Amino acid sequence: MNERRASSRPTWWSLTLCMGLTALGSSRAPAQAAAITATPVEHTRFEEVSDEAFARHWSLTAEDVTKYREYMNVEGRYFYAHLDPVMVLGIIETDPVKRGRYAEQYLKAERRRVSDQTGFASLVAATQLKWFGLEALFDFSKLPQAANSPGYWRARADRLGLATPPAFSPLPENPAQRDPATTVPPVTPQAGDTVDLLIDADCQEACYQKLNQVLKTPGVRVQLYGRGFKDTQGLLAWMEKWPVPAETRADAVARVAPRRFDPVIFGGLGNGKSPVALLRRQGAVRAKL
Repeated sequence: MNERRASSRPTWWSLTLCMGLTALGSSRAPAQAAAITATPVEHTRFEEVSDEAFARHWSLTAEDVTKYREYMNVEGRYFYAHLDPVMVLGIIETDPVKRGRYAEQYLKAERRRVSDQTGFASLVAATQLKWFGLEALFDFSKLPQAANSPGYWRARADRLGLATPPAFSPLPENPAQRDPATTVPPVTPQAGDTVDLLIDADCQEACYQKLNQVLKTPGVRVQLYGRGFKDTQGLLAWMEKWPVPAETRADAVARVAPRRFDPVIFGGLGNGKSPVALLRRQGAVRAKL
């Protein structure tokens, strides 16, 4: 009797089992869904401009503004949303006199915008030169992405007129030599060509000789890029020391245009020893002289 009563008492095992079932039951109870809330997104919003302010800014008449807004609402917003209203009005205008007026108005405004943009870009360049001086150039062709890209080296060789890509290029050394029929004859300067000539401040005899050699061909013009000069006056002083015969000096100087060094013009060759001469024909680099 005593044993039967003792066995009916809850044991530690039964208590643990009950607690586990209770926890399991509570964990399986359906969770309440979280409320969805709106998240504000900050962005620039342009308010509608009044017709009076719009006409005053773009130098338009009230009739012009009405015509522009109606056209943009119906059709222009699908094609010309990125154009300024003067250009849009000129595009859709059918009257030759009015169209000419729009063309003149647009040209004047565009020239002013270009002048403002290039003027500020020149100011930024001058400020950088004033604060940091002449900084070392970085050759992007040294990056792994460029070294492992056959298309990059092929385009670079074509742009610079190189017969062979660099030794570490994945391209063949000289594909043209495999088939004599595809061999391209060397390009020589002729009248109308332009030569981009890179010189250094400390390059004297070799650079002067290269300049004279290029100018031997009548009608060839030279864009003279000075590297390492402190300012434009330094490049002009270099030209003053240019040993050219007096009887041909006037013609030679007239065909030379001094330029500030631009590494983009010479690509990877801009890091090499001067002089570097690139022959351009119709704007494209055809050969390295």
